[in-house]
Amino acid sequence: MPKNISLTLSDDISAYLDALMYITNQPLEAILTQFIQRGINDHLRLYTIGHSNLSFDEFIAILRMYNITTLVDVRSEPYSKYAPHFSKKDLQYALEERGITYRYAGEYLGGRPSDKTVYQTGTIISENTSRDDYLDLVDYTLVMKRDWYHKGLRRLLDIIQETHPKSEHVVIMCSEGNPDDCHRHHLITRSLIDPSVQSLPDTPSLAIYHILKEGVLQFVNPTVFDKPEQQRLF
Repeated sequence: MPKNISLTLSDDISAYLDALMYITNQPLEAILTQFIQRGINDHLRLYTIGHSNLSFDEFIAILRMYNITTLVDVRSEPYSKYAPHFSKKDLQYALEERGITYRYAGEYLGGRPSDKTVYQTGTIISENTSRDDYLDLVDYTLVMKRDWYHKGLRRLLDIIQETHPKSEHVVIMCSEGNPDDCHRHHLITRSLIDPSVQSLPDTPSLAIYHILKEGVLQFVNPTVFDKPEQQRLF
């Protein structure tokens, strides 16, 4: 929704804006909106998505909407019983056939780490561990401190910075459609934009957008993490 703001500008900036309004015959609001939009477009950004039960064609159409040319798979187990077209081998082949680069990073950025020290009980989940039990095991605040996790984040940031000059974008993908139910929000997104837990001291300023149902975007405001609750999700 529209938001009213007030600004105090220096004399030189005020004179510059007066000149722009005169030359372009546009109101101040339109000129400032253009500057802000240009800044948004130039900003480093990362998208996140959960494949859920999308068809592959629906999935590709959404990636095309946002000029996404690189997909980073952050599933610990890159397979899907219910959507087999999202299993690693098939997905990589289908994406690259359409000119989209596939990268797998589940060993570093997955929600089910193999490092037993990040599990609250000191154990690693197995095939016999129920989902309810699993939700009480992993501690993401510990994951954020691990060198192997930092390695994955650094590589992700490198990929984002490599694609940015070409006006291309990167998406991280997991399986859950709702980001509130996924570690891509509670772990990866938070450790990149929440200053209270930021994993890497040299993390560049980054805008993160969750892609929701039918391709709708949700901008992630870092303030959503001001009252963190431990989320132990895939």
